[in-house]
Amino acid sequence: MPNLIELQRDHVVSILNAVVASNSIKFLVVDEFVEKLLEYIFESPNELLKYVTSVDRIDSPKRQGQQSVDVIYLLQPTKFNMKCMDADFQSIPPKYKTPHIRFLAPSEKHVVTYFSSLKYITRYMQNVSEVNLSFIPKEAQYFQTIGTDKPLQIFFNPNCLDLIEKHVSKAMSSLLNLCIITGEYPIIRYSKATESQLELSQASRLAEKLAKNFQYKLDEYARSHEDFPPPSTRPRAILVVTDRTLDQFSPILHDFSYQAMAYDVVPDIDVRTDIYHYTAENEKGDQEAKESELTDLKDPDWVELRHQHIISANEYLAGKIKEMIAKNPLLVDRSKVKNTTDLLSVVAHLKDFDEERRRMVLHKILIEECLSINQKRKLAELAEVEQNLAGFGFDINGEKSRHITDSLLRALLSRDTDITDRVRYIIIYALYRGGLIEDDFKKLLSFAAITEEHDYFDRFLTLFKNFNFIGFRLIKEQPKDKPFQKEWFHDSITKDPSVYTTSRFVPAASNIISKLIANPLLLSEEAFPFVKDKPIEILDEEAKEIADASAGPQTSASLRNPRHRAAWTKTNNVLQSNQPRQRFFFYTIGGITYPEIKAAYDQANLKNRDVFIGSDGILTPSSFMKSIEFVTKPRDFLGLKDDAKEEEDIPSFLLSSLRPVSAPVSHIHKRSEMPQSSRPVIKSAPVEPASPKKEEKKRSKFSRFLRKDKK
Repeated sequence: MPNLIELQRDHVVSILNAVVASNSIKFLVVDEFVEKLLEYIFESPNELLKYVTSVDRIDSPKRQGQQSVDVIYLLQPTKFNMKCMDADFQSIPPKYKTPHIRFLAPSEKHVVTYFSSLKYITRYMQNVSEVNLSFIPKEAQYFQTIGTDKPLQIFFNPNCLDLIEKHVSKAMSSLLNLCIITGEYPIIRYSKATESQLELSQASRLAEKLAKNFQYKLDEYARSHEDFPPPSTRPRAILVVTDRTLDQFSPILHDFSYQAMAYDVVPDIDVRTDIYHYTAENEKGDQEAKESELTDLKDPDWVELRHQHIISANEYLAGKIKEMIAKNPLLVDRSKVKNTTDLLSVVAHLKDFDEERRRMVLHKILIEECLSINQKRKLAELAEVEQNLAGFGFDINGEKSRHITDSLLRALLSRDTDITDRVRYIIIYALYRGGLIEDDFKKLLSFAAITEEHDYFDRFLTLFKNFNFIGFRLIKEQPKDKPFQKEWFHDSITKDPSVYTTSRFVPAASNIISKLIANPLLLSEEAFPFVKDKPIEILDEEAKEIADASAGPQTSASLRNPRHRAAWTKTNNVLQSNQPRQRFFFYTIGGITYPEIKAAYDQANLKNRDVFIGSDGILTPSSFMKSIEFVTKPRDFLGLKDDAKEEEDIPSFLLSSLRPVSAPVSHIHKRSEMPQSSRPVIKSAPVEPASPKKEEKKRSKFSRFLRKDKK
């Protein structure tokens, strides 16, 4: 299936080609964010240079203009970027011939006003518009909203209420971009907060707010674009909007798939940049500091390995290394290979195959680091405790686990475990029990060797209390209080010998997507309402279910029976035909976890559908716990990008390159006195200078364009 990276790449290319003819010489000027976006979707700079002559950063001192060439500005609509553009056209002659400006949506009103006030760029610009590039396709099936820093704070910290509208708007733009590049007009559903959750926090309505606002935005876009959605025989897509309150287990549990485990336990991976810093042996036998980017286009082995269980990934990689050595027997002294360390050394010294060899060494080192940490912290040994707790108290055989509290206490008493691991076990136990009183938390902390004198004691109590803000009362006021009422949507695998005992937990995202694909009627309408009335496709399906049920026992089937195949789903024969596959979108406000992202791939492969999952950020267990602890902190403590003063002073080198003939007033006066034949001809100026009235009309059009989403 076309993945998000390919779809977004095609979208960028169409934007570039639409500006001027494809055979024209044109420069592309970008900012830091767009540069990162292009790195995600183009395999190399050379691939991008098929469509433009050069690519430069707007704030780069090495950027050289060319007066006879058009320039495409693909930028975020910030005052800094606008000032830089204005400086490019302040000199005589200007740096470029004609500017084509493409701002990433959305734009705020004060920014539109500021752009209209610029003196130089507005005189020369050929056209200006917004483009739908509002998400980064970080993986083939995972997309991330741009510009949302620390999503848990923005959406759940009561001190950040004034930021919610702004970032809901960013999420809407992201989803609209997704629908445009896929050509989908999806059926929209959302996770509805329960009364008990609404009593804790009004933030529990986030999913409903985003879903309804996005439905309006999507309808408005369709009304104003007659070519959307394009004709297609593909079954209509379904979008489910949820938020972080839906599933509190996923961000806490230890997950043993390669990607999730690496980002959880390995400290040398930068979660923001996806860069792993490590030390490896070079061809000379010396240890050398290295760094590698763990992304789809940069590392195909990472794509192959990341969702495998860590044991399977290790075995798979060892097989690839042996295969590589076997194919090159003349390059290897096999008598020296005694163990995996020797195997790694042999690969490091192989001649040629530089890139493949580099990736194998990288993943062997990273996997071995994961396994070493696993052994040191006894993660696999104690995984049964948290798997049973998350599995509603049932063990791998599907039987009620006995002495589950005793198992927890043994895990807390183990001094091999990391202190944060012990706290995670306590949180999982409290979620399973529906909450505990504060004294019970203190007792459990003391079992974990965290007494009131411990530096982190108060911080952990704050962490437990702050779960209120993400929709779960972890601390009960009285021992006799009933457990907190919450409907869980995750699941647990039992009686399946093919499943690792450490990986029985099924995230809510996986369970929901699975039900949607099997039959949308399997997903509770009470818990996941439709934004609009139930679509005709599903009404027809529902009518068929009723007709089949009334036809007699031989055709009746329960809607709750997972073995029942609804007419909504197609047979394997149909799926193997050329008919386009149905698409399913899943979006979570407030951050998403790697196990949930993995669920999208698993369901797509298992059910032969296109599944795309998105959010405003990725949560690791440590970042999730820290965010929950800080969710009551004041704004000035959080250090949000929204509160940082926007950089407006442009680099001095942009201004120092300006060489006006003379002061503006004097210059105009002297030219007016010169004979017409002796006046200099400015070839880079527009052929038809815009009159004030025409210029005002152009600005007004842009203002209306940018304001239309703000009404």
